[in-house]
This record gives sequence, C-alpha cells and structure tokens, in this order.
Amino acid sequence: MRILQTAVRVVSLLAVLGTSVARAQGEAPAPGPNLAADPGFEARAEADRPAAWSAPAPVYTLVTDRPRSGMSCLRFENRDAGRYLLCSQALALTPGKQYEFEAWVRTEGVTGEDTGATVCLQWSTKEGAYIGGDYPAGVKGTQGEWTRVRAITSPIPANAAAFDVTVYVRQGMTGVAWWDDVAVREYLPPLVDGMTTDAYRGETAGGPVVVRAGLRLLGHDLAPAQVAVSLRVRDAEGQTVATVTPARVLPDTAEFALDATPLRPGTYELQVTVQSNAGRAQGSASCRLVRVEKAVARRAVIDRHGRLLLDGQPFFPLGTYWGGIDPAQLDLYAQSAFNCLMPYGGGTREQLDQCQARGLKVIYSVKDYYAGIESCPPQITAEADERPALEAKVKEVGDHPAIIAWYINDELPVSMMPRLSAHRDWMEQLDPSRPTWVVLFQYTEVRSYLPSYDVIGTDPYPIPTLAPRRALDYTRDTVAGSFNCRAVWMVPQIMDWAAYRKTAAEKKASRPPTLAEMRSMAWQCIAAGANGLVFYSWFDLWRLDQDPDVPQPFAGRWRDIAQMAAEIKGLFPVLLAVDPVAAPTQVDAPDGVAWRLYAKDGKTYLVAVNAERLPVTARFTFATEFAAAEQVLGEVPVVCQGAQLDLTLAPLEVKVLCLTPR
Repeated sequence: MRILQTAVRVVSLLAVLGTSVARAQGEAPAPGPNLAADPGFEARAEADRPAAWSAPAPVYTLVTDRPRSGMSCLRFENRDAGRYLLCSQALALTPGKQYEFEAWVRTEGVTGEDTGATVCLQWSTKEGAYIGGDYPAGVKGTQGEWTRVRAITSPIPANAAAFDVTVYVRQGMTGVAWWDDVAVREYLPPLVDGMTTDAYRGETAGGPVVVRAGLRLLGHDLAPAQVAVSLRVRDAEGQTVATVTPARVLPDTAEFALDATPLRPGTYELQVTVQSNAGRAQGSASCRLVRVEKAVARRAVIDRHGRLLLDGQPFFPLGTYWGGIDPAQLDLYAQSAFNCLMPYGGGTREQLDQCQARGLKVIYSVKDYYAGIESCPPQITAEADERPALEAKVKEVGDHPAIIAWYINDELPVSMMPRLSAHRDWMEQLDPSRPTWVVLFQYTEVRSYLPSYDVIGTDPYPIPTLAPRRALDYTRDTVAGSFNCRAVWMVPQIMDWAAYRKTAAEKKASRPPTLAEMRSMAWQCIAAGANGLVFYSWFDLWRLDQDPDVPQPFAGRWRDIAQMAAEIKGLFPVLLAVDPVAAPTQVDAPDGVAWRLYAKDGKTYLVAVNAERLPVTARFTFATEFAAAEQVLGEVPVVCQGAQLDLTLAPLEVKVLCLTPR
C-alpha cells in the first residue's frame, strides 16, 4: 500500500485542498452499483475488526458510536505523528473508465500540517508499480457532523491492473476520526468535454481555423463509428451560417477544419454536437470565434506554433519561480541563460525596472486575487473586490515593458471555473497585449480548465520518490488536454523536497535532482511539446543553502542548473524554428522515449530523450537519406545509414541531432 500525494507547490497547497470538500458536496451522485464491499463497516471478522477491509490494529477499530447508518462505523485514533497506517480494500475497476468515490467522515481533534481524514482511490500496474490516484482533501479539527468527502477520477490508465480504495488520516497528523458509508461507482462523463480552436483567444482574420472538441466515447461504450458529430457556426443573432463535418473523429477528440474567410467580421458561436446512432447518448459544447478584418497588434502574443512572440520576435521563456524580486540576486541570475522569472510577490515598478535593465522579463503574478483563498490580498474581502483589484494592479504596472504574461491561477480547483474563466476574460479586457498563464497539479483535468487560460503549465516534481519520466507523462497529458492548441510552459523540478519537510530525518531522506535528472526532465518537457520552461524554484535553492539539517551549498546546485539552462538556450534558434518538417515514415521506440522534430536552414533537428533509468534503443526511418548526423547534445554515438537512424540512449540521456540531407 502506497499513498502518494500529488506533487504541488507547497505555498498554495492548503488553499487548493481546502476547497475540495466543498466541490464534492456540490455535485450530484452518479448512478450505478457500489463497488466497495461492506461500505458501512457492518461485517465483522472479530469483535472490533472489519471483515472486508485491511484495518491495522490498534489504530482502526469498529465501533457503534453514532454511525451515520447501520449499526457500526470505523474509528481511527492515533497520537503518534510518526505513525502512518492505512485502511484499504482491493477493487476491480476497468481501465478507460472514470469513477466517483466518497466517504462520510467526522473528526475530533485532528491536527497537523495536512488536510485530515479522507478517502482515496489509487491504481498500480500488475507488477505492483504505483501509477496514480485521486486524493481529495479531508476533514481536520473537530467536526462533529458527518461530512462527505468525494471526488471523480480521470479515466483509469490502460496499464492499470490493481486498484484500492483507502480511508486514512493524512501523514503526520494525529487525533480521532470516524468513517461510514464509503461508495465507489462508475462515473458516466459528459459525452462532449471541452472545446477550443487553434486561433489565439479565438480571434482570426480569416483562413483555416482548427476546431477540436473533447469526446468521452469510451466512457459511454461507444466507438467513433457509432456517433454523428457536427459543427455549427452561429452568428450574433443565433442563425446558423455554416455547418462543418469533422475531419476526423477519435474516441477522445473530434477535429474540424473551418475556413473563416467567408465569415463577416463579428463574434460567432461554434457549437459541436455529438449524437449516438442509437439515440441513447448526446452532448454538445461551444466556444467563441471572433472574425476581424486584420490581426490585432499585441506586444506579446501566442502564434499558431505555440510560440510567444514578444514585440514580433519569437521568445522561449526560460525561467524560475522566485518568492519576490530580490535586487541583490538579480545580477547573478542575469549572468545565466535564464531570461525571465515568476515572482510570487509580483513586484514594484522599481523592481521591474531592475529586471528590465538586466534583460530579464517577468511573468507577473496576480494568482492570489480570489476572495476566500488563504493567500488573498487583504483588500479583497469579497468576490466583488476581485476585478477592481486586478484593474488597479494593471493600472499600476501593466504598461511596464518587463512584463510578458500574467500568472492568474496557481492550482485552484476546477470547482472555481466560473471565477477562473472570469479572471482570464478580465485580464484580456484590462490588458489585451499579454497572455495569461496558469499552472496546475491537476494535469489530467487540463481540458476542463480550457476557458480559463491562454497558456497552460503543469508541475511534475518526482525526485526522489518517483520516476523522472513523470515530467514526460505530465507534458503529454497537458498538451493532449489542451488539444495541442495552446502554448505550454511547463514547470520542471530543480528544488529538493527537503525544503518542505519538517524534521531533520525527513529532510535527510530527500535529495535534490541530479544534473542528469534535471536535464532529462527539462528536455522531456520540450520533446513532448513544451514551448517554455519555468523551473521550481530559485528561492528553495537559497532556503536549503541556509538549512543546517541538509546543507546544500547554493553554488554547487546553481552551477548544475545554470549548465542545464545554457544547453537549452544554446538551442533556442532550433527550438523557435517553424520551418516545415518531414515526419519519419516509421518510428520504433519505447513509450519512455520522447522525441520532437525541428527544421532550420535546410537541416532537420531531432530531439530524443530517454525518460527511463535504463538504456534503450530507438530507430527512426525517414523518406529521404541523410549525409550526416551531427550530435549536438548526447553521449552514445548514433548510427546513420542513409534514411535510417539507430539510437542507443543511455539512462536519462538527451540527444539533439543535426541531420544534413544528402
């Protein structure tokens, strides 16, 4: 049994998790049988032991003290913060399906740094390797009334083979808790889930527009041939001015090619409708398209290739998270290859001036401007205060040339979508010249957040307990979740989790990522589709430099990080190139190899990254032959035989090859 909390930035963890119970209570239950055996803890193996659950004594016992239903409930009591025991039950679930799960909880004196008594659903491979799960926040303190904790999973991965439902109190917490009426049911998702275009902010001056809508056909036991899919274009009066058939329909996506040239200038609604042939399922989604006479000039804009264009020039954001802008540290940072920073504290005009003078750009944070979250500024006491506060901040610093984007959401839950999308719309109105960026740990829910961002990022921090390829998996899901229609600025790990551990023993059990791990994770993100990287975090490097429990001199860590950044910057001309690329005719590579092609000055560049800790081989076959394969980055030599490339990739190796045509 292994409970793994999603890797999130600790500074916003409590704000995020504190909303999960409220979200769960507001959703309607899904139909279907309860897959949990003895959900009410009524069957006894012994006097105080549940028959269907593995409940370690003496922490877990069956009691008759105020059950929510039936005759008994499960009680937890733990006074030792170092003891971490779980009560679980194996389940039979189906890959590709989604599930909702819940438990009713009450507590007495549950204390500690985490969120309390809760329930989770998790899955692993047939070999027992942990894959993932869903971990809603729990109940802490004293809550005498039964409180429902509930969540809905993303689709279960295809390689998942073992599953369990677990009730527990989060690690490091003490107190008393009770559970009753656990439920796990198959969840029937909406047939159409999310929709977007490849036009920045839905704006086009004519020409082809790609429209993509998310489908959940597998969740309804449907195949693409069993549904009718169409796209309607409606004008401001609601009249249908065009109907488009899909270019392709997959189990998870419908794609359309819309020619916007005949449309008159104005705002249109694009609506995708899906109907099963048998008529038993239907769904729809819509988004906006704005037809303009000519493209609007903006200082910072995302182009059709996902690149940030800054004053018309392509720019690859390569930065780190800061706490605030410390002028004493800017000179050192500016000497590196990093070209931007994301300070949680925003920054004054004077601090922005100091960044601009050093050639550094700033992603400006207004991510705390939500009434009710823990980090909200004191002047915002109600939702009505949010837009005026944003307006005041834009008026204060919005014209500063150092700012390249606005950071508007740091991992807030999907239950806040109306407010999150409102903030994006407000920022577009207040400052049309810059994009908005959000970062989520909810990497499987990116599709649900589509209306709330221009640029998306997710934040895998796997080292040391998880595999480095988590960076690849997160990026693939992030790109797919945004239908490959939004820019992706990923947030890879450079920090050591020791910065967030409480005891000396916990800190010493951690370690920072090595140069090889950081390099591989960064290039995994790039190879999987990232258009920028903002690493987490600069301030943690300084924090551990001063920590007597885990002395990590800043200079050594920074040397490795700066080397990695310099390698990326050295390839900016390639990473920002958009010349047409001829795809390979065949690729024979394991799933743990990420690859991406670029073309520049008549040459093809292949980025190939081994995300695994074991050596692997890969073969790329092209339609045309190459005269040479120069290794720009990499260790093991490459064999180039005409149109065929044979690669041996060392553990976590990054290769960048320059291929010269014959």
